[in-house]
Amino acid sequence: MFRPTAIKAKTGDDMTELTPAKDWVRMRDNIQRAVLSLDICWKCQRVTECQKYILGNMVLVWLCQGCLEEMEDIRPEQPRCRPRRTHRDKASRPNDSCDV
Repeated sequence: MFRPTAIKAKTGDDMTELTPAKDWVRMRDNIQRAVLSLDICWKCQRVTECQKYILGNMVLVWLCQGCLEEMEDIRPEQPRCRPRRTHRDKASRPNDSCDV
């Protein structure tokens, strides 16, 4: 963590610390960088440092580290392939009788 160097200046009987301007500028830049790195997590809606995650191979969302790990642990199952029913299969079902 960055700690500014302090210069002690004597004013009267007490000692006060003066921080050079370059340290203040560096601190301000670090704070701006940290604030700009914050996003709102798509899943939990908390303001935190987030990473990109592609949801469903189509949608880009931002997730915090906890939600990102959850999403990677819970991999969605592959869709089950059901054989397509043809028109003939639909028409030949015994339950579709038209007895009125």
